[in-house]
Amino acid sequence: MYNSPYRTQRRAPSKKGYLMPFLVILCIGIIGVLIFNLWSFIFGGRSVNGAYLHILEGSVQMKTWNTQDFFGVSSDALVLQGDEFKTSADSKIIAEFFDGTVMRIAGNSDIVLSVIDDSEKNPAISLLLVNGKIWVNKVYGATAGPTVVEVRGDSVVVKSDKQSIFDFENETGEALRVVAGDSVAIDILNEVGDKVVDSEVVGVGQEVVFTDDVMKSYWEFRSPSVLSMLSDAFKAGEFYLWNIGEDKNPTKFIKSTSGDGQFVRVEPEVIVPLELTVDTDGDGIFDAPALDVASEVTNPDGTKVDPTAAAKTDAEKAAAAKAAADKAKETAPKVVGAAPTVVSVGGGQPDGKGVYQVTANPAVIVGNPNGAIAIVVNGLTLKKFRASDKTWSYFANSDYGFMKEGENIYEIYGIDKDGNKTPITTIKVFYKKPAVVVAPVESKPEEATKPTP
Repeated sequence: MYNSPYRTQRRAPSKKGYLMPFLVILCIGIIGVLIFNLWSFIFGGRSVNGAYLHILEGSVQMKTWNTQDFFGVSSDALVLQGDEFKTSADSKIIAEFFDGTVMRIAGNSDIVLSVIDDSEKNPAISLLLVNGKIWVNKVYGATAGPTVVEVRGDSVVVKSDKQSIFDFENETGEALRVVAGDSVAIDILNEVGDKVVDSEVVGVGQEVVFTDDVMKSYWEFRSPSVLSMLSDAFKAGEFYLWNIGEDKNPTKFIKSTSGDGQFVRVEPEVIVPLELTVDTDGDGIFDAPALDVASEVTNPDGTKVDPTAAAKTDAEKAAAAKAAADKAKETAPKVVGAAPTVVSVGGGQPDGKGVYQVTANPAVIVGNPNGAIAIVVNGLTLKKFRASDKTWSYFANSDYGFMKEGENIYEIYGIDKDGNKTPITTIKVFYKKPAVVVAPVESKPEEATKPTP
């Protein structure tokens, strides 16, 4: 056999030859993971439909998802699922969510946005209130309501899947207060925080405060009596008064047209009342006030206005108004059926003069529909009432102008399936705020005089 002296001799494979393919595979794997995480960040996991924070007062420190450092926010900011933000002590913050739900946040609050799901099937907002207090309004936006809002504290979880307005705080203790709308459910967790040991339903005008002793009772499976009416101290607080004012006359924001992505605060619209008119002939038509023909009215250019022509115009308007009223009378729904009845007001019955005396706020008016499919109280149709309901309820809340101190008159009627009105039931409610109870100051006993030796 011919052996060439130039034949290459076989060498044992080096460690470097094994290492290089492994490093290549490892690098490909790392790149794949990074691409997958980037894709998940952009197209999944983190919803881009977050909440806009509007800073009315104070400042906000924010930490974005999957980071460790907080940074200052000085203007409106978009917060997304997984973000955490802290407010300064003097802050007043408004958060607007995708469905119209509004949350107002007090100073010294720490919040983590756990879930923001804007899906049509199961919309949800879930957050962790590490510290501080928030006010949730689920009736402000036109579409607010279907979204399930969940707020978790240290030992309780608040859930609202209906239209409700409530306050929740987690400071020295945890407390839930339902101000308006529908009731709110709250789950009480065990000491570890991974299981529900009890639940409560807090109605409108009620509050529940979870002290250490209350939580101990729950953990020992002794359900304590925790529900009470909203305290005067809470309703006198600055946070409550600010939110009640915002609910009545909300601050609105719109995106700037300059293209900078910033929001502009919009002042509330001022509606100028129409000029009062007078029923001159007793026919139920409120005609325009008569012109003073003797007075001289001038145009902006100084020329005189012909009062006769103006009178003719007013007469034409009055004639048109009368014709419209006549037509409305012809097409007006008939008054038929039985009027709704009132069962109780604030849980009580009327006095000898037929007046309901109440001190609670809100005063809940409860009645029977008597076959009506809709109930109207002082011009307001009850949204929560359904045609199949056996009773109806109206929350006369003085904080929202539905009841004032002193005498209140409520006119109640129903609507039948054909759109006809029932006769009107009228009741009088006299509301008197309960007197503030001041705890007596204990005086120190005088020291006994020592006998003279």
